[in-house]
Amino acid sequence: MQPAIQAYNKIQTLALSQRELEARALLKAASKLQWLKENWEPTIATMEDPLSHNRQVWTIFLDAATDPQSPMPPEMRSNMIGLCRFVINQCMRMLFEPDPKKLDLMIEINQHIAAGLRGREGYDLPKTEPRKPEMSAS
Repeated sequence: MQPAIQAYNKIQTLALSQRELEARALLKAASKLQWLKENWEPTIATMEDPLSHNRQVWTIFLDAATDPQSPMPPEMRSNMIGLCRFVINQCMRMLFEPDPKKLDLMIEINQHIAAGLRGREGYDLPKTEPRKPEMSAS
């Protein structure tokens, strides 16, 4: 059954727009961070997957914003680069100064950017269901 589910997910992903893929990646990262907050245990083993996943998502955004071929207007690129660096730094700080309250801002940023990518206002933010992080292959 598992291979069938994986095949379906792959086909479904191919049909999504780039903006929707980015929004889903942010919401998945927000969900992992929410799970971490609700199951707070400040150990590297518990924090690594949610924080690493969030860092990876934002590193991809940073790479896109710093690409000389980026179609983004210069001011938007600059703002995006600053936001990416902030979020990546926050993830790293959490490993050295664990505090579940710091997760709120990262969760909120992910949700708001995802809503913007989907063309929705902030009041229309989806609720993230906390879920246990999957073990990443990377």
